[in-house]
Amino acid sequence: MKYKLIASDFDGTIYDGEHVPPRVVDAIAAYRRAGGKFVVATGRIFESIRKKVPTLGADDELIACQGAALYSTATGKVLKRFPLPYALAKKAVDFYEANGDVCHAYADHEFYVAAPNDYSATYAAYCEVTPTYLGCPLSGFLPKMEAINKIIAIIDADKIDDRIKELSDLLGEEAEVTKSAPMFLEVTSAKAGKGNCLVALAEMLGIPLDEVVAVGDQLNDLSMIKAAGLGVTVENGIDVIKQNADLVLPSVKDGGVADLIEKILRDEL
Repeated sequence: MKYKLIASDFDGTIYDGEHVPPRVVDAIAAYRRAGGKFVVATGRIFESIRKKVPTLGADDELIACQGAALYSTATGKVLKRFPLPYALAKKAVDFYEANGDVCHAYADHEFYVAAPNDYSATYAAYCEVTPTYLGCPLSGFLPKMEAINKIIAIIDADKIDDRIKELSDLLGEEAEVTKSAPMFLEVTSAKAGKGNCLVALAEMLGIPLDEVVAVGDQLNDLSMIKAAGLGVTVENGIDVIKQNADLVLPSVKDGGVADLIEKILRDEL
């Protein structure tokens, strides 16, 4: 078996918004029995994704918060962290607040929002995490955070690409500005990102990158798809991911990642 480590995005890649197809769960179990390591790499915070990972039977390491932190799934211990510096976080939040955008700041187990709003409530319900509503501007709360994993804003889909360009120009090369869904604009340290975190994990495990697979569907997965020896997407992945992937699988609803794992186990990849 050539590929010893698979890093997979969660939402839109193995989870269709309602469940992980049973054939994907079975394939992950077979891969792990064969000695492979299956790791979820997600934009979600640890508190959110830890509730989902047990359904996969994957209790190894976990890449969360867009690669801002690497955790032990079993204990929640932070193994590596790539926090967003306060000055960059403040610039991003000031930018969002000036534009009237809803924005969140993320720690490990909670996220902070200035005031209740429909966008944040919908997001919180989907992620199964209760937001902390501050009752004051988020920009004023940032200095109180021990570590800022990431900042996101929820922006109308027809405006988000322009915002990405503006914010990238504002923050420069020290920040990674990306999109995890049509309305989610995310900011992390340039030292974070799923790709950099995956490289750090592979080094920690002693697994060469040419024995690593990364699979995802959105722009925030691009860095790890480029970093891995084999970059993979699903049929529902966005065009730029398909253009950079070595392999396109059936869609998340069809359990495409199971096809990937079965090919690896049969030494067809």
